[in-house]
Amino acid sequence: MNYKKLFFLIPAIAILSTTSAIAQEVWTLEECVRHAVENNIEIRNILVNEELNKINTLQARHDRYPSLTANSNLGNNFGRTIDPSTNQFRSQNLTFNSWSFNVSVPVFNGFAITNSIKQAELQQQASAYETKQVLDDIQLTVVTFYLNVLFAEDNLSNARNQLEISTRQMERMQRLIDAGAMSRGEIFDLQVQVALDEERMVMAENAVNQAMIQLKNLLVLDPDKEMVLDRPELEVPEADPLLTIDFQSLYNRALETQASVKSSELQIQAAEKGEKIAASAMMPSLFLGGSLSTNYSSRAQEIAGFQTVLEEVPATINGETAIIGFPNVVPNLRDQAYFDQLEANFGYGVGLTLSIPIYNNYRNRHNVQRAKLNTIRTQNQDELLRQRLRTNISQAQADARAASKSYQAAQRAVDASEMALRNAERKLDAGTATAFELVNAQNVLNNSRNNVLQSKYDYIFKLKVIDYYLGNPITLD
Repeated sequence: MNYKKLFFLIPAIAILSTTSAIAQEVWTLEECVRHAVENNIEIRNILVNEELNKINTLQARHDRYPSLTANSNLGNNFGRTIDPSTNQFRSQNLTFNSWSFNVSVPVFNGFAITNSIKQAELQQQASAYETKQVLDDIQLTVVTFYLNVLFAEDNLSNARNQLEISTRQMERMQRLIDAGAMSRGEIFDLQVQVALDEERMVMAENAVNQAMIQLKNLLVLDPDKEMVLDRPELEVPEADPLLTIDFQSLYNRALETQASVKSSELQIQAAEKGEKIAASAMMPSLFLGGSLSTNYSSRAQEIAGFQTVLEEVPATINGETAIIGFPNVVPNLRDQAYFDQLEANFGYGVGLTLSIPIYNNYRNRHNVQRAKLNTIRTQNQDELLRQRLRTNISQAQADARAASKSYQAAQRAVDASEMALRNAERKLDAGTATAFELVNAQNVLNNSRNNVLQSKYDYIFKLKVIDYYLGNPITLD
């Protein structure tokens, strides 16, 4: 392989990559978070649940209002049947139609409606906090994947730099061999090192691709979409104040800022309202009702007028039969029109309905017991949530402090490795060191730089976790 050409090729690749990145879309952390929130399926389901709880609250409030129903009945009767317009039996076919309107107003039902409204409002508020918690978790996850990409890119940059250094060292060794200062066998170790560094660079490129795919999947983006991440200045503080916060202060702050804790508290209150709702079924209920009704019959008739007719009655007078006529006024009947019947048959009524539960197979009593057990279960879940929060916070503090010490130790290791490499290079120039010693010193420095890079990003992420529990905005600025 022509390593001299490779040495000049690496900067050219970097320049081309930079030019391509300028043409690509640059994504900031805030844009990644916003895109994840807008397209994440879990977020969509949570928002749907929140809307459902809003509907449940509206429904609970409307249960206070009167209920109004309208009914209509239309049919034909054949044979002997009761005419609904006259309430008399008829043996003729008839068509009938009836209308009724009923209204019912709850007066008292053991405060079930009031408690249902309060329970629905509590569940709606809890749902809103659940949504916020998911949003916060998505943001932290995006930060994790975002930092993974930045770390992979920096690791790739280190791999490229290492390949450049190894290539220059091999070229320098070749010059020393040409000058007769070194034996020809000394270059073999450096050739192996260059090949290994090429392999590391390929692996680092693959790690960048994998980290970018993971981020795209989280953002619900096409894997083939070209994107470049904004690279803010990630400065690691010497002594971050987040490390000095005591556990109890951090835990108390998390209880105030973690939306899951607020949601759990509201769920307990909603469960307690559920107990009262179940108990209300054991109390009397009172409803005020009213109704309007009317009907129509095809056989109904009305008086259209009167006429006088002479009714002849046979009679016997002095032993002789005679016909006597009596005038009689009789009505003229006609079929009554549809709307005239509805108006004539109109009726209404009002009344109170009192319902007293006496015995229903212990169903109400069992419902009360279920509601109480549900409250206990909700309280246990809240306690479990707080225990898990305490564990996570204590672990986050320990991880952040350990990451700080690891980063400081890695920095010291880099300083020592750089001095060892410079010493090996001076010895090589003086002819008192071999290429193997130089390669070994270079590998130690390379590992130290990888360790300080990894510990740097790990430390930054651990600090962001502390910010997460404090309720601070998670940014990389």
